[in-house]
Amino acid sequence: MTSETPLPTPPDDTDLASSKLIGCRLGDYQILRKLGRGGMADVYSARHLTLGRDVAIKILRSDYARDKDYVTRFRREAKAAAKLNHPNIVQVYDVGSVDSFHYMAQELVDGENLRSVLSKRGSLSADEAIEVIVGVASALEVASEASITHRDIKPENIMRSDRGIVKVADFGLARLGLDVDATRGDLTQAGLTLGTPRYMSPEQVQGHTVDVRSDLYSLGVTMYHLLAGRPPFEADDPLALAVMHLHETPQPLDRTRGTHDIPEWLVAIVMKLIRKRPQDRFQSASELLESIRSQATDAGFPTGATVGTAAATIRLQRVTDEARSRRNQRLRRYAAVILLPLLCTGAATAVMLSRPAKSIGRLLRPDQVPQTNSVQEQYLVALTRNDEAGWLAVSENFPPEANSINTNYYAKSMLQLARVLSGEKQWKQAAAVLERLSADPRIDRLYRTLALTQRCLALEQMNDSKRLGETRTQLQAAYRELETSNRDAALLVNRLVPEKERVRLGLQPIANSPPSS
Repeated sequence: MTSETPLPTPPDDTDLASSKLIGCRLGDYQILRKLGRGGMADVYSARHLTLGRDVAIKILRSDYARDKDYVTRFRREAKAAAKLNHPNIVQVYDVGSVDSFHYMAQELVDGENLRSVLSKRGSLSADEAIEVIVGVASALEVASEASITHRDIKPENIMRSDRGIVKVADFGLARLGLDVDATRGDLTQAGLTLGTPRYMSPEQVQGHTVDVRSDLYSLGVTMYHLLAGRPPFEADDPLALAVMHLHETPQPLDRTRGTHDIPEWLVAIVMKLIRKRPQDRFQSASELLESIRSQATDAGFPTGATVGTAAATIRLQRVTDEARSRRNQRLRRYAAVILLPLLCTGAATAVMLSRPAKSIGRLLRPDQVPQTNSVQEQYLVALTRNDEAGWLAVSENFPPEANSINTNYYAKSMLQLARVLSGEKQWKQAAAVLERLSADPRIDRLYRTLALTQRCLALEQMNDSKRLGETRTQLQAAYRELETSNRDAALLVNRLVPEKERVRLGLQPIANSPPSS
């Protein structure tokens, strides 16, 4: 095609539209080749014909271009990013539309994103990680001064040029000043697309107002991933990830990495970034940079005072975690089972046991649970409340007999309810909930197996040896049946339940053969 080739009419097939754009002229830009696809837009390399400059051009996909809200959000991205001019930020040059094509031209970075680096090379070294965290923090510092929150910091949105310069890209979710159009509806109606669940802060998960401390949390999760080779929380279901960010405590970074080649102060900084409460993190990107620069002597940054009590705190935290683990070993292991991604569950039992039975927050919480438009959103309401009324409301408002989706969410909510009751040492009530769940033929066999596993724990706490023996026998039979009918699920249980616990419950270990396709 020549530079005069007319633009195609956007078809319903977005892949077809993308292929037809190659070689076309869009305003003053010649489309050269496709670079990739983002959440809302396709990205191409293009030549600015007047200036003779190569750029990356993002074109809103036709399925979104027909939606006024998405077009507004796309333009907001350009508005946010164009306000920022910094070496660690991908520069936006131009924004416009031709016919029904909405585009944004930006700096073309010769290099690759850190997700690609992670996939090809594995985890980063300490020196590389320090360069990344300083680069991203510097970008967030400038953005914060302009009252801009990125809201989607993740390895895919961090570029490293061929010259080693770290650049933050994609302000597609940026929030300008007091722009508060994002609500919890973003989380459920858009399928957790406003922000990537793997890296979202607890306050973003809950739909609360976010600021730079939310971006710093996402940066902390990103750094954990880059250094450990895997993120602190993993699940296939977005709601499961949401729960983990709200309640679960990750392993210390160096323990997950499996080596001791990361400076203790860097581990402390990353772990501080991913604390649940915003007030417990660094309060600004400037504060984070000051702490890093004062410590990163090995990476060649200016040195000075220490990080303060961070390194000592991480040591104390490890000792405390180990002591708590010994006190609640069995409870936490079974809580881990309930954190199975298929169940979308959350909080660690040790945390629950440390809470009073009736906290002030619970006393102030309204007894009436609002009904939502979907079972998924009702489940999210229950997550944020995390109390008996919230979990019961899932099945009350969305009866499990209505369809299979409701049935699955009923199972998940009942397992969560049993966890809440166990956390309050209401073992009898928890055992009753689990008995009903495990005996319900509508429930998926995997859920019933896990309900039997958790019920064994409750009966042990009740010293009910007779029913414990009966339940253990049922569990063994369910486990064997699961292995025969759904080996993938059985292998998943095998990985989640420690071998010592499986032996104690009479569950014979499964050979580590590849899962069935």
